[in-house]
Amino acid sequence: MNAITNSTRGSKAERRRPPPVAGEATPAENPNWGGAPLHSTLWILTIPALYAIGIVVFHAQPGKIGLYGFALVFGLVLLAQLRKGPEVLLAVLIFYMPLSRLFAARIAPGLNGTNSLELLLIATWIASAYKNKIKLFHPYAFSRLVGIWLLLTIISVLTAVAAIGFHPFVWNYTEALRGFLDQFIVFFLVVNLIRDKNMARRMIVYMMFASSVVFVYGIHEWFGTRGLSTIEKSRLLGPVGQPNEFAAQLIYAFAPFLAYGAYYFPRWKSLRLAPVFLIGLKVLLGAFSRGAYLAFAMELMSVSFVKSKKFFLFVLLVLGSIYFFLPQYVPASLRARVEQTYEDHTQGAEIDKSADSRFILWDAAIQMTEDNPILGKGFDQFHRLVPSYVSGYYDGVTGGATDNQNMFLYAASNMGVPSLLTLLALIFALAWRGWKLYRDKARPDIDRIVGLGAVTIVAGLIGVNMFGTHIIDTAVDSFLWVYLAVVAHLLQPDQLVRTPSPANHHGAHRR
Repeated sequence: MNAITNSTRGSKAERRRPPPVAGEATPAENPNWGGAPLHSTLWILTIPALYAIGIVVFHAQPGKIGLYGFALVFGLVLLAQLRKGPEVLLAVLIFYMPLSRLFAARIAPGLNGTNSLELLLIATWIASAYKNKIKLFHPYAFSRLVGIWLLLTIISVLTAVAAIGFHPFVWNYTEALRGFLDQFIVFFLVVNLIRDKNMARRMIVYMMFASSVVFVYGIHEWFGTRGLSTIEKSRLLGPVGQPNEFAAQLIYAFAPFLAYGAYYFPRWKSLRLAPVFLIGLKVLLGAFSRGAYLAFAMELMSVSFVKSKKFFLFVLLVLGSIYFFLPQYVPASLRARVEQTYEDHTQGAEIDKSADSRFILWDAAIQMTEDNPILGKGFDQFHRLVPSYVSGYYDGVTGGATDNQNMFLYAASNMGVPSLLTLLALIFALAWRGWKLYRDKARPDIDRIVGLGAVTIVAGLIGVNMFGTHIIDTAVDSFLWVYLAVVAHLLQPDQLVRTPSPANHHGAHRR
């Protein structure tokens, strides 16, 4: 935790600025963007982190009484913290979403831990807006594009209902729709409940804390699977329960770690988070996802190139030297998984069945898009229609797979070309604004690191979603939506606030 929080004091020049006069209008941000709120929230997050890790590491079986009892007690702690504002609750949501499938906390039909936190945050959001007499929605960056994509999603739902009927849709697609809509709920909650830029900066630290817990879970799983006989048996499932989705989750999680290391390179400070990052990298190798390997390479190249041309050439030189002159240092798991693409294939094929089936599914998605380019086939209808678009489907040419295996084709075939264009515009906007944030040398280090991380996460997103659909559920992509909200806040003009008078300051301490 110290490695993450030691850099919250700003530069020496920032720290030399005189303190504001009480009652004077001053910028809402200050060099010490972490401080007491960050440390107190991290200590609270440590409670569920230790509980979750303890259950996994010691194979504890707390049962329903233990799980729901802990949830009740911790929920009361959160309610007590709400008087200080929504920050703790937002941090818990960020921490919980990557683990939500592992600890589902099903309270009632259709109501689980994620929904409960969202409902509590929605109530806090509405109450705060009413109390302070402000609008619920503010025109932050990305809000319009996210809103358009939400509207197109709703239209695709209506398209699907028109095709198969209301009751069949509710019966078969409610769970998938709930997961998809969670993405929009999370974005609008986070972007509208963050109070200022300092709070936005702290959200990235909470995201890195949650990522660290995911890494620890993954490395514990790796110790149990590393000796198994085949790659398929050895693949790590992670808290999401599926190796490719777990690998995508890791790709999203890596962005701020890579940005932090690249930003401070070649200073020793760049190595502060290296142990945590290397654990995560080892876990990624254990997921045996070729798409994620490519995505990580794209992240590494992007963060290096944006950092500087010299750094980019240095990274290429190091990687090239290892590959050509020291191949024994290339991880065996990486070599084995890549070689499997060309060695483990059926007679007459050039690549293995898993890779070959992707091309078949992509072709089916393109045909569906050509048939209905504007509205698509309807939300999540590719699964239902793929047998009629793939010759020999029932003979096993796709291995039974019914997923698009490409997020961009998922958007086009299910929701139409306008949905695809909106998604691409959102991705481009995040990369462009992240790049601008990084290039602004007048900003504090943390803002520039976040900007560099935005470019990095976009590169990883493109890579991992070329071979899978990983922008459909917050259990996998929650870090992406949090990142969007944080960048949106850091792009806002400086807001002015009133520093509390000494009397009010002491009164707040007494409370």
